[in-house]
Amino acid sequence: MRRSLPLLALAAVLLLAAPAGAHEEINPSTIPTGKPVFFTLDAANEKTVDLTTITLTAPSGLAFGSSTRSPSGWTADRTDEAITWTGGGVKPDQFDQWGFEIEGADQPGTLTYKVTLGFADGSRDDVDVAVTATAAGSTTGAAAGTTTKTSKTGNGLAVVAIGLAAAALAFSLAGRSRRGTPPGDEPGKDW
Repeated sequence: MRRSLPLLALAAVLLLAAPAGAHEEINPSTIPTGKPVFFTLDAANEKTVDLTTITLTAPSGLAFGSSTRSPSGWTADRTDEAITWTGGGVKPDQFDQWGFEIEGADQPGTLTYKVTLGFADGSRDDVDVAVTATAAGSTTGAAAGTTTKTSKTGNGLAVVAIGLAAAALAFSLAGRSRRGTPPGDEPGKDW
């Protein structure tokens, strides 16, 4: 049974870490309410075909401003609710940056932007990216915008699984070293 603990923990790591591959960020990730903000959207292409379309959908009740920034070769089509960038391409294992503005968030809270990535083979990936609006004058740490795949699994679960796997492995190895026999050399044990 003890030998199966590290194997089970390793399996959990692999299952939880696999879907946590999105690398889309919106910066700044923390903004004050009531002020116009210019954002940068970073999007990575983790497919084997070119990334050819980016659609950014605003959180409910929050409109985009009039300014956008497009990488070379890309153009933006903007409404109050969505911005779609087309005409360019991001090669596999590369990333690029797009820009947009809002006039300001009215209330503090989490603003969840939907990023839809379109690829040359016709496939699409949807990713939710959260930005935090804080009351004007409050201070909050400003880390990169949180990314989650819409499958609801994220990097936090992978970190927990890695920690559990490391603890199970350490526990298993510590038990063997206390017994003073190398793994596999214990008489009467069929591992």
